[in-house]
Amino acid sequence: MLDKFFQPKSIAVIGASRKKGKVGHAIVENLKKSFRGKIYPVNPFAQEILGLKCYKSVTEIEDKIDLAIITVKAEIVEQVLKECKKAGIRNVIIISAGFSEVGNEKLEKRIKNYVKKNKIRVIGPNCIGIYDAYSGVDTLFWSAEKTKKPEKGYVGFISQSGALGLALLDTYAERGVGISKFVSLGNKIDVDETDVMEYFFRDPSIRVISMYVESLSNGRKFMKITSSGVRKKPVVVLKAGRSEKGKKAVKSHTGAMAGDYAVYSAAFRQCGAIEAKDLEELIDFTKVLAIEREMKGNRICIVTNGGGFGIIATDQVENEGLQLAELSDGTIKTLKEILPAHAVASNPVDLTGDADSERYKHALEVVFADRNVDGVCVIALMQLAPLDKGIVEVLEECKSFGKPFVVCACGSCYTMELARKLESRGIAVYPTPHRAIKALSVLYHYGKVLRKFGKK
Repeated sequence: MLDKFFQPKSIAVIGASRKKGKVGHAIVENLKKSFRGKIYPVNPFAQEILGLKCYKSVTEIEDKIDLAIITVKAEIVEQVLKECKKAGIRNVIIISAGFSEVGNEKLEKRIKNYVKKNKIRVIGPNCIGIYDAYSGVDTLFWSAEKTKKPEKGYVGFISQSGALGLALLDTYAERGVGISKFVSLGNKIDVDETDVMEYFFRDPSIRVISMYVESLSNGRKFMKITSSGVRKKPVVVLKAGRSEKGKKAVKSHTGAMAGDYAVYSAAFRQCGAIEAKDLEELIDFTKVLAIEREMKGNRICIVTNGGGFGIIATDQVENEGLQLAELSDGTIKTLKEILPAHAVASNPVDLTGDADSERYKHALEVVFADRNVDGVCVIALMQLAPLDKGIVEVLEECKSFGKPFVVCACGSCYTMELARKLESRGIAVYPTPHRAIKALSVLYHYGKVLRKFGKK
């Protein structure tokens, strides 16, 4: 079990620093802001750090320590681990770099053997650790001035790259994606992606597992755990190191072997993981799956106030292997009755540029009620003068219809302001029709995964 990593009552920061800008300083500073338990800085050359009493060694701390964070130089990590064992610490995060990723395989192997022999659970080395939005555990050395932290949410995020993980957390925060837990794995001498996935599948605060991987420690175990877990929650994976040069870059990054991409891709399909082909897809797919569960069919209705956007969305429906829903005669008849004569009452439903929020409200009520519609893409071009801010409430009310939908809102400051409001209310918003339709396609794909593996 990994509980002590995410729910510790006490944390020792070994290598804590008095210098602002140093890793050991940032970790203590961030923990002070968010962690509700006890924090023990360890530095033999300091008496106090950020108002906290400093200790020369973890062996001097009288209280029981649940979690140790090691930030010292690679060559003394082994000695520090021995001190952790003496102090009875069984959960350790090794932030320190300088191991197999730079050719120091012997030191890494020695540490790996030591922790295995002494039953110490380790995340890392060469990582940035973990972030838990609920417990306040934050070992990430990010800057409050440079980074926006995500709100509490439903995403469990696993990344083999620490810096990439930080950048995505910042991006998730900007795009309204809430995080439950984040883990940076680094070189994976002990805890790997399958261990974290097992924990995340059991965590009720997580609805979707999002992953950036360069290699898998145990492919068979990954497939077994994923094929069992996707019945409960979706898994989105971005695999890096697909090209020959990319594989070499993986080796120098985390000391891992990337493996054949075609094999990885086939394995993802076989076990029900949803593969993202780039960072944009990883973010977009994670966002919609954290909000919506599945789309049972592939029939899409598009509702827009801009005809050109409706056409582009229609093209993308076909590109994604979805279908443009054939609206029932009753739906078309009702739309003709409630819409002005110049509007288009067939799919895509073009409310035209003079549509206000009330026109959207009435049209969407009719569209969502149509049994031929499995999902809806609502395109709202906020720049058009008649469309008022009431569209936010109208779209929020659409959640009550029980069918998945996404919103496409393209624009600058004003549009982004309304988009953030929508996202804060649990609605997935995308800046282009292309990305919005792709998101619906992912919901349909996950529906097929559930039908294949069985719901739980």
